[in-house]
Amino acid sequence: MWKAKLQQIVQEMHSYDEEINVGATKEEIQLFCEKCRAELKADIPDEYLRILEVVNGIEFNGFILYGIDEELLDEQQNQSIYGLIEYNKI
Repeated sequence: MWKAKLQQIVQEMHSYDEEINVGATKEEIQLFCEKCRAELKADIPDEYLRILEVVNGIEFNGFILYGIDEELLDEQQNQSIYGLIEYNKI
């Protein structure tokens, strides 16, 4: 279900010449999971990690999907990311 909704968002953003974030790499996800355990004392659900493999965070029409914090990423994303760890600490 989430893949169909994401595709709708992608199509609408393309109409405005905007791109969504690419998915996170396995290495970035592993580092993210380790940092979540260390700083938040929590494990991230597998389904959420599968979403992050497709799109690493998104903000669209008031909806925010938190992604991997930018300092844990190898490359800069198309959109700024609301980092899950950072925003949970706030």
